[in-house]
Amino acid sequence: MSEVGQREVLEAMTTPSGYAMLRLGLEPYPWQVSAMDGLDARHTRVALRTCNESGKTSLVIAGLVLWHMQTFAGSLTVTTSGAYRQIVGQLYPNLRAYTGKEPDRWQIKKDSGLYLPTGSRLVSFSTDNPGLAEGWHEPPRIESLFEDGDNPLADLGVTDSEWESVCAEKTSLMIVIDEAKSVDQGIFDAFERCHPTRYLVASSPGASSGPFYDCFHSQKARYRCVHARAADYPHLWEDPVRRREIDEQIATLPLPLVQSMIYGDFADTGEYQVFDMAAVSLAMSGTVPRWGAGTRRAALDLSSGGDETCLYMRDGNEAWLAGVWHERDDRKLVSEIIVALQGAQIRPEWVFADNGGLGLVILNEFERRGWGLNRINFGDPAREDRFYANRRAEMYFGLAHRVKRREIRLPADDVLRDQLGWQKYVPGDGPLRLIPKAQLPGSPDRADTVAMLFDDMPAAQEHADRQEQLARAASKTMLGPSDVDGYEWDTDSATGLWG
Repeated sequence: MSEVGQREVLEAMTTPSGYAMLRLGLEPYPWQVSAMDGLDARHTRVALRTCNESGKTSLVIAGLVLWHMQTFAGSLTVTTSGAYRQIVGQLYPNLRAYTGKEPDRWQIKKDSGLYLPTGSRLVSFSTDNPGLAEGWHEPPRIESLFEDGDNPLADLGVTDSEWESVCAEKTSLMIVIDEAKSVDQGIFDAFERCHPTRYLVASSPGASSGPFYDCFHSQKARYRCVHARAADYPHLWEDPVRRREIDEQIATLPLPLVQSMIYGDFADTGEYQVFDMAAVSLAMSGTVPRWGAGTRRAALDLSSGGDETCLYMRDGNEAWLAGVWHERDDRKLVSEIIVALQGAQIRPEWVFADNGGLGLVILNEFERRGWGLNRINFGDPAREDRFYANRRAEMYFGLAHRVKRREIRLPADDVLRDQLGWQKYVPGDGPLRLIPKAQLPGSPDRADTVAMLFDDMPAAQEHADRQEQLARAASKTMLGPSDVDGYEWDTDSATGLWG
């Protein structure tokens, strides 16, 4: 390699984006380059707000951390996050993947790291205690570290003195706040006292308030502000499958969530509500068109005498409250529910019930009676675990989508309306998670039941497409019109849309 070529490679390697490309083999997008190279010089700050799944943690932050540790001898990198799972589940697995081929140089543990040739350290934590965010300072320069240190371009003919002249003028303290929308003002204030050499604040946006919001508004003069939308990330926007998912999210998710997840914008409200309550009122108004008549389902939320046991049923897209019990005798309760189900001609395999808590005992009694119901555990993994933290979140957001699309008819029930209004999601960059039941004003028995009730119902367009298929099949097999009125042709075998 010529002297000019060596120097160009050297200068490229000293920039964070150049390091990511030449050392890690990554291909950052322009907005990622802007965010990373905004921390190239000393005493720089970057505020980064992004859509979900943008590579904020896996590429931008991971690349910056490794660049900082390898470039500045004896440096200190401190990262924190609004959620510890973001550290151990996102950042550190990527750090280990990038450094795994050099185990004699890197020590990346659960939430700390060390680059052995230069003694550069990494410390990560998640906390709401400002005291743990204080006391970090730029380490003193230790000449001996670089004398025996690492020159990552030695194999390209770059001498140690050339590398040192660009990369080892001083040591450095870099502080990174990930999921910053969930980090309170006290942590921000504590880090200010550390006088970081380089400072990155990154997150998908949340409410239009708080210290992360301020980085783009009242404090924006102090930061290079970088904003990335889903459209700025071709792996998301230009992939047909992912684009369909994004379009579906835009059409169905609550507006504050769409603003954050897709557009990387701050929400107009901090409520984080799952349901559009105006759409809920419309679903309870009796004006939503009926469809899917002929298929009946039921759902149960079970309790043994404390909270209410409630039974909802539906015929196609129309639901009603079929019974409420506060019965302490499990056997009597099961008998009365079976009578109600038989009266509505609903089979055991068409009934969904919460398998948690005391529900497990009561469901065992159903099985002893020959009524094996479909058991639902809200804490189970979601079917679409990329988007939802568990089945509870998946079912509730599925119900919210149907309500917003005017696909279902709900009973005019003020208790149910209130319980749907309680449902909020936890802001974060990972799969969607609902706030725990323990934080709600009361037990959401009716809302849980309705979420289960509609879990297996197809979208209206799927139903229409299937009806057309059934009609064509019926014309070929000489079936009468009554055979294709509902989803199911043969009620004895329960075939049809769900097979």
